[in-house]
Amino acid sequence: MLADLHRVKPEQIVLGVGSSEILRMAGATCLGPNKKLLVPDPTYPFLGNYAEANGVPVVKIPLTRTSEHDTDAMLAKADSTMGLVYLCNPNNPTGTLTPRKNLESFVSKLPAEAMILVDEAYHHYVSATAAYRSFLDFPLGDPRIIVTRTFSKIYVLAGLRIGYSVSSKEVAAHLSVLRLQNGVTTPSVKAAIAALEDTAYVRLAAKRNSDDRQEFMNQVNARMLRAIDSHANFVLLNPLRPISEVLPHLEKNNVLVAAAIPAMDKHIRVSLGTPSEMQEFWRVWDLMPPGKMAM
Repeated sequence: MLADLHRVKPEQIVLGVGSSEILRMAGATCLGPNKKLLVPDPTYPFLGNYAEANGVPVVKIPLTRTSEHDTDAMLAKADSTMGLVYLCNPNNPTGTLTPRKNLESFVSKLPAEAMILVDEAYHHYVSATAAYRSFLDFPLGDPRIIVTRTFSKIYVLAGLRIGYSVSSKEVAAHLSVLRLQNGVTTPSVKAAIAALEDTAYVRLAAKRNSDDRQEFMNQVNARMLRAIDSHANFVLLNPLRPISEVLPHLEKNNVLVAAAIPAMDKHIRVSLGTPSEMQEFWRVWDLMPPGKMAM
């Protein structure tokens, strides 16, 4: 089913226990002795954590002022020792997009030795925009590229742990050797099949998320706060006051958001919930006493 969906051969698909296992397999395959990992910062930390735990140097490049991948700065650090480059688009935790044209130019200039992993976990949440094109829907034909997707987000199967990658047959063969032998379960596979068949639900969920995201931004603007333009199912919010005040207040009132992000220490990451949950978020928010503005 996945091969038909993405117009590739079945041998190009590798299943994993969530896309996180695919990231681990890619790290184990590409990050041998004298190799480095190149990542934007901040981004989804799993691959970087894996590399550091195994003694692999991780080169972290700060995002641009608009929270996109700084492809020029990344390219400046990409020498022949770079075993793997990680691109998360839309990026987690910022929800931002890096334009496809920037990524294509970046990939074309990378050293031939560097493999590229494109994490499209939040692909389905991107509203129509000329800046974004999936590397699965519009492949480059570059055998160095591994694209990962997950059933944990829009398909709502996070607890069942199933994801996959699409790559060349040769790369897929290398990844498959490192799979957990009894990782992906039969219930997970059956649930994923049902999810793939329910295309109407995916369209509905994407539309609902887009509407919820816009309503969240409306509430942000009404309170004269700031937020980074998101293309995911969460928003990075700048409360214009110390998050050391904001996070305890929310937790005290039973509103839980993501932990503080060191590289984005003026923001909190808020997942989009149901309308009633978001109403409760803003009700609790408005209970905060006036505080000193932190720009």
